[in-house]
Amino acid sequence: MNKQISYIFSSKLFRILAFLLLFVFLTNTVLSRFVKPYKDETLAVNLKTTKKQDFDVVFMSNSYLYTAYDPLLLNSLTGLSSIHLGTSARRFCFEPFILNQILKKRQPKIVVLDISTSTISMPNSDHSWFFNNKAIANFTLSLDKIEMLKSILPKDRSDLWLQSFSAFTRNLFGITSEEKLIYYPKERNVFKGKVLGYNARIKQNLKSIEKYKVNYDSIYYGLMSKSSISQDLESAINKEFIGLLSVVREYPEVQFLLIHNVKLKSSTEKQVTIERINKIIDSYDNVKLLELNTKEIKNKLDLNFIDFYDGGHVMQSGSLKITSYFSDYLKQNYDFVNHKKIDSTPYVFKIKGSENILKVKDIKVLFAEDYSTDIRVVIDSIPEGFNEVSTILNIFPKEKYKHLLEDKSKKNKWKSDNAYRKFKNYLQIKNGYVGKLNSWSKLKPEHIDRVEIKFSGSGITTETKILDLNKVNIFQAK
Repeated sequence: MNKQISYIFSSKLFRILAFLLLFVFLTNTVLSRFVKPYKDETLAVNLKTTKKQDFDVVFMSNSYLYTAYDPLLLNSLTGLSSIHLGTSARRFCFEPFILNQILKKRQPKIVVLDISTSTISMPNSDHSWFFNNKAIANFTLSLDKIEMLKSILPKDRSDLWLQSFSAFTRNLFGITSEEKLIYYPKERNVFKGKVLGYNARIKQNLKSIEKYKVNYDSIYYGLMSKSSISQDLESAINKEFIGLLSVVREYPEVQFLLIHNVKLKSSTEKQVTIERINKIIDSYDNVKLLELNTKEIKNKLDLNFIDFYDGGHVMQSGSLKITSYFSDYLKQNYDFVNHKKIDSTPYVFKIKGSENILKVKDIKVLFAEDYSTDIRVVIDSIPEGFNEVSTILNIFPKEKYKHLLEDKSKKNKWKSDNAYRKFKNYLQIKNGYVGKLNSWSKLKPEHIDRVEIKFSGSGITTETKILDLNKVNIFQAK
């Protein structure tokens, strides 16, 4: 037996195979370091995060969802943990495969998917294929993946196969292709401002939507198109939902929520598409459809012109309103949400030199590896005379981690990284007001000694409180 093993390891075939494996490994390492990004790095980070923490809600699809639903605010309002696994311009045809890869490892309580007309449609441009293939490159080669690609990729586009087959072939394509893909520059700073995949828009694309400003109300409350859908779209719906429903049947304990996310101009959407999907899912108990483009729902959302980034995406202010509505919808339609234990005790701050107090409904933070620090402060109402008062949050490192303070803190010889937001800049939602405090702090839970918060300005100063990270940090690694 030992002689046979020795013979195998000393054989010429073994040496050739070992050399090829080493060559592939080294080539892939070099390519991944020096060529263009070979996969969607934000998705890669978020997939890694799902291995560290279980999530109640997983948002799939694309930017229609990851710009509209805020995990910190959702956690504050419902107690649910959530993460976005959507990627730019991703089409529905890829979702059954991606869902299978995710659900066989982790089962959230709810999976949320977008069913806008453009999401349901097949990729129809190099721009669309580029982003979809970048997402698919995150998943290792398997028979399931090959079958999925065979059913989706055009047979005459070998370049698409190279871009989506595996991370290695995508790297090879990147270094050997003379094609100029203009989308790569947009991929820099992929983590900047992203919170578990949530990517808020903070500056309107006026070039795209200024034409809607004058007649905003009539456009916003306009009805969806009642025209028929193309044969290609009809075929896509039938094919894609066969794949999705096979996943639905395999995971009956998981709830699937199909959202037709709100659009500024609903007339670009097809009413018959939603009716067709509703009919397909009608017999499944664990699938629901949420339509956000009816006049009644749009009135409840109360989105103004300034809440839209462009015709299909909302600004940060719009996302907080949508998240607020979504939290109410979950409470009304899923029993397990109401069974979540939420500490609703408000934070009470004494105001120095006064008998008055300031009540804060909730505070949530995100301190986690691979993510920018982010903070939400929720209050029921802003007291009179508090517009110029700032929320001040200080993040103090342990002694041995002081070198990790951000550059601005070091330059000013501060003992902490800090975040601020004046009450006048809080954003209003149905449930109150939300302050989104940004911080470029690189400190993570293991580096932090304490986190303090107070409110000060215009001659008003409250007491300082030390926050319990086990309560306020929405990321709790297992």
